[in-house]
Amino acid sequence: LGKLAGKPVCELLGTVRRPYIPVYLSSLRRDTTPEAEVAWLSERVQETGARAIKIKVGGRMSKNADAFPGRTDRLIPLARETFGNDFTIYVDANGSYDAAGAIEVGRLLEAHEIAFFEEPCPFEELEMTRRVTSALTIPVAGGEQDASLPRFDWMIDNRVVDIVQPDLAYNGGFIRTLRVARMAEQAGIPITPHSPSVGAHAVYVLHFAAVVPNAGPFHEFRGEAHPMADWYAPPFLVRDGAIQVPTKPGWGIEYDPGIWRKVDII
Repeated sequence: LGKLAGKPVCELLGTVRRPYIPVYLSSLRRDTTPEAEVAWLSERVQETGARAIKIKVGGRMSKNADAFPGRTDRLIPLARETFGNDFTIYVDANGSYDAAGAIEVGRLLEAHEIAFFEEPCPFEELEMTRRVTSALTIPVAGGEQDASLPRFDWMIDNRVVDIVQPDLAYNGGFIRTLRVARMAEQAGIPITPHSPSVGAHAVYVLHFAAVVPNAGPFHEFRGEAHPMADWYAPPFLVRDGAIQVPTKPGWGIEYDPGIWRKVDII
């Protein structure tokens, strides 16, 4: 439709409020030491000018176990010390804790002024997550695994989370996710879509965040380069901590028509 109309997708969706999208660099690693993780992210921050990062805590759906003993307790203060008090740090637990465990970890996060605590409890445990949200002063985020509009409505209405994070693909596309954004806006809740992608479909969040009025201050972008980034153009370059929303018709990117000549048939 965008190509037919000669407009970028974001202009079809509404008023373009942000031509540049500030990003947080998202690391997906739990197998690193705190020192290695912070060192790698520091390099990426210097390269991109990013003003926010997200790091993994816990062991991922691990029933309160850390990825390895003491990792979270060391990682959080080290990250804050390294990046300074004015830098935005988010953390993602991927459902690692029950309510009591999440609240305990949350106190550590509060002490180091972490900006949000993503998915502290298993995503289907809404009441458990709501207990954490009620107990902590830092915002709790969640919703990446959800694809039910009534469920998002209940989460927002009952303040299960402080920030909603639908995934544009998991949740079924732009129209459904714009409906979630509207529900959240009416409740005074920001939306920060889940998007740990580094491929061409990272473009979805750029167009989405360009138009929604209640977009969060930073949006997710993987810290490393995509191995097939030369299959489409232009590349998504983070400059001064932000990515420009494509302005060409449609998604604003083009695929190399010769990509199939570059692959091995198996």
